[in-house]
Amino acid sequence: MFRTAAFLTLAFTPLLAAQPAAGDPPARFKWVAGQVHTYQVKQQTVVRETTLDPQTEKPATTEAKTALTLVRKWAVKAVDANDVGTLEMTITAMKNEFQKPDGKSVVIDSANPDDAKQMADYLNVAVMTVKVDPQGRLVEVKEAKPGSAARLHAELPFRLTLPDAGPAAGQKWDRAFTMKLDPPLGTGESYEFTQQYACSGAKDSLLAIDVTTALKAPPKALAERVPLVPMLWQGQVYFNTTAGKYHAARLSVKADLPNHLGEGTRFEYQSTYSEDAIDK
Repeated sequence: MFRTAAFLTLAFTPLLAAQPAAGDPPARFKWVAGQVHTYQVKQQTVVRETTLDPQTEKPATTEAKTALTLVRKWAVKAVDANDVGTLEMTITAMKNEFQKPDGKSVVIDSANPDDAKQMADYLNVAVMTVKVDPQGRLVEVKEAKPGSAARLHAELPFRLTLPDAGPAAGQKWDRAFTMKLDPPLGTGESYEFTQQYACSGAKDSLLAIDVTTALKAPPKALAERVPLVPMLWQGQVYFNTTAGKYHAARLSVKADLPNHLGEGTRFEYQSTYSEDAIDK
């Protein structure tokens, strides 16, 4: 149950895509000092785990769910000579509903003044400061809450990178990253991942890019794969070529690991993630 809760701390409407127009300039992030990019995030996660009751040795299944909604803002604090932006992220609203394995639900909502007080450490204050280049690559994590830096390299601030020459329809490119698992999910082990992007095309000013994430060398023991499952996002991300900014994401993870802790056990994980620009 503790492990399940740890994962949970961490809408799927496709956007159509066609061919990008020939002669368009390469897609780039256009950082402008003083601009603020605002996004609404929605994530729903279900974790179901079957283990053997220590007394009866019979299978017992627990299920936990979360429904998270938040609004976050990325303020461009500075832009250097190489067009690398220094961005500061704040969370301005958050609602998290957690349905525990016993079926009871707990709701924490920043719209509630008492709940907002509980969130004072990370609500409407700078949560992290990063440097991101024109291709969306994470150059530096200047400041982040504990545990956030490693996660940012696995799940980029804007969910994609762009090739240097700009993506063309049908083009594919890769990104490699390493994820270190610190307690409570691990003991410092590092795992290598590869993320493949494929340009589906564009409609109007929106560029659609398919994303697939995989482990380079999955652990043989299924139990060791459990904490790595939440990194295996796949789906589509969208880039606004006119504005030079990340526009949206529609991602999901689904995994089923039978007998991960022995015969009769099972670990199931399913999560959907949507993010949309809501700038005025």
